[in-house]
Amino acid sequence: MTGAEGVTEPKVAIDGLKWPGSPYRSMQLHRLGEDEAGTWLWAPRGTPSAYIGRDPQPLPVDFLMLVAEDEWWRATWMFGGELELYVDIGCPPEWAAVDHIRVIDLDLDVIRWNDGRCEIDDEDEFAEHQVSLRYPPDVIATARRAADEVLEQVRAGAAPFGPAPAHWLDRAGRMGSVRIW
Repeated sequence: MTGAEGVTEPKVAIDGLKWPGSPYRSMQLHRLGEDEAGTWLWAPRGTPSAYIGRDPQPLPVDFLMLVAEDEWWRATWMFGGELELYVDIGCPPEWAAVDHIRVIDLDLDVIRWNDGRCEIDDEDEFAEHQVSLRYPPDVIATARRAADEVLEQVRAGAAPFGPAPAHWLDRAGRMGSVRIW
């Protein structure tokens, strides 16, 4: 994508995996940059996202994603739908290359709705996969702890889970994305 400044933003491929490493979803996002929180990525509405075995579908909303090193979560602010923030709980990201991330999703998601409600979603899927996918006890405990801690931080609006940072949204806007916020 080439923005108003004539800069082409590199894309980062994200491969979503289920335990212990089975592919289930892939998409490409634009790298906005890095800061102390992690790597910031952007996917405008309409970006193709593919679940394995299905044709790619366009994203229905704009995504601003934060991938933090060594953390058991990935945060995505969404613009244009019912959700404000969606935090995937999973193993820390593995950078296969500077433009390729692999993440193992562990089912639990922390959600903040636009009306301010916060919750942990997919508890049933997490319980089912502990058995069917044979999550190790330490992975179960760490994912559970991460979900509970993230929920507490999201409810409090604590960094980095407060409102989407304006400077990253401005950067996305300079790339030519439609600003809907």
